[in-house]
Amino acid sequence: MTTASMTAGSRTAASRDSRDYWITSPSLDGQVTTTALRTRSLRETEAIARECLDRCGITRIADVTDLDTVGIPVYHSMRPAAAPGLNTVTSGKGSTREVARVSAIMEAIERTWCELYEDAVVNASYRELLESGTPVLDPRRLILRRDHTWAEDAPMGWWPAHELASDTKTLVPALSVFTPYPREHGMFSSNTIGLAVGNTAQEAFLHGLLEVIEHDCTAFGESLRQGYRIRPESLPDEPARLFAMLERAGIEVQMYLYLTEIGVPTIQVTTEDVHDQDGMLFNGGVGCHLDPEIASVRALTEAAQSRVNIIAGAREDFDRQAYRRHTSYDGLKEMYHAWAVGREEINFADIPSRTTGTVSGDLDLALAGLLNVGIGTILVTELAPGGFPFSVTKVIVPGLEVYHEDQKRLGPRLSARIRELAAAGSLGDNR
Repeated sequence: MTTASMTAGSRTAASRDSRDYWITSPSLDGQVTTTALRTRSLRETEAIARECLDRCGITRIADVTDLDTVGIPVYHSMRPAAAPGLNTVTSGKGSTREVARVSAIMEAIERTWCELYEDAVVNASYRELLESGTPVLDPRRLILRRDHTWAEDAPMGWWPAHELASDTKTLVPALSVFTPYPREHGMFSSNTIGLAVGNTAQEAFLHGLLEVIEHDCTAFGESLRQGYRIRPESLPDEPARLFAMLERAGIEVQMYLYLTEIGVPTIQVTTEDVHDQDGMLFNGGVGCHLDPEIASVRALTEAAQSRVNIIAGAREDFDRQAYRRHTSYDGLKEMYHAWAVGREEINFADIPSRTTGTVSGDLDLALAGLLNVGIGTILVTELAPGGFPFSVTKVIVPGLEVYHEDQKRLGPRLSARIRELAAAGSLGDNR
């Protein structure tokens, strides 16, 4: 076993090596925006974030709202020295320009620290670590691709994370932490699911946790066509305002609710530009929050951001959407409409809001929701170095689904649900 640093270099401080750091650390609960629950005001957050621009290689922040006709604020942050495989342009969105600008800066900050900027991983096989008595996560619990070549004696990179239930430092595949990172043994591609930045460790942890729950809910909702269509006339004021801005620009908007036994609402928005009839302008956004109004605002603003990103053409991941250039508009329209047809409708007021209005309270509820579906292993690691004014975390929750992102990664919960529907003869009605 080759160990460059069992404590992962300067990223891991002693104060972060306990459950209390993530769960019960001091928190200035109470600052709420339309898109998030935060522990500092936007103005204070932006002032501190701007002091980090040079250190994070952020050279420019641009208001790109007016590249589109919608008017929902979108900003870009430029980080030219981003690692190969990451976008040099990151995006932020919000219901106001201030929110969108801070969002773009914070997105660039979190992407800075998800890069493996130092050679401090543990290099060993899973079997070696087990035999040495080192606490280690079985990679199979992360839902490996069907075509992977991983084996227990295969050497690979590992990184320490904190496992909350046991309150212990546990090694996890470095592939699950850093982006970009080589796809070792074809296990899966590195990604930013669960990566989050916050004013405090609790805040970052909550937002990373909500993101992995969002992907799990979306995997169930999209794969099984489960969920409800939200009646737009039932929307509260702020989501209704954003919805109307999209419609006034000639965009057809649909909103869907996905709600699993975890109990955290996930709202998905799909948009179709019926005037331009451009396949590249079938867009969407997703938001997940215990407050469904915050989730809906996040989804609507993300849909607007998706449009602007396509129009700007500045991001390196633009080619991932290229298949739509080679598919007819009518073909894409038929696919989208077939996916949406037959969903039961729901009024927004019928969506349960369980938010406590505090970061710590919402974090407790989200963790309890995971336990409700038998998910008891939750890992989190701090990526920002000691002394950095923000917490940047990667949250890893073995067993949560990502099938909508990679259809070669089908986990046990979604697989069991598919078998259940098939046995009942209703699978065809849900896929």
